Amino acid sequence: MNKLKSYLGFAVKSNKLIYGIDNIELSKRKKYVILISVDASENLHKKAKSYAEKYSIPFIKLNETLEELIYKNNCKIIALLDKNMADAVINTFGR
Repeated sequence: MNKLKSYLGFAVKSNKLIYGIDNIELSKRKKYVILISVDASENLHKKAKSYAEKYSIPFIKLNETLEELIYKNNCKIIALLDKNMADAVINTFGR
């Protein structure tokens, strides 16, 4: 998970993340992967998975909380806006 933490740290610093399901759905920017926290509600999980399937966006459920990875309180879901970082995150999970 250290690699994932590094990739997400780069994404935060370069402002290549969208936080929250409402912002993800409303944003017109291209999303390359959606990451959901292990402690996210079932309703949020269903809504995010449905959105990801509708727009053919890779969807990854993490084994830890996003709060631990990106140091942002009450963060349950993010979307990466950079293709190279998204590819690196997807490859970290072996997909």
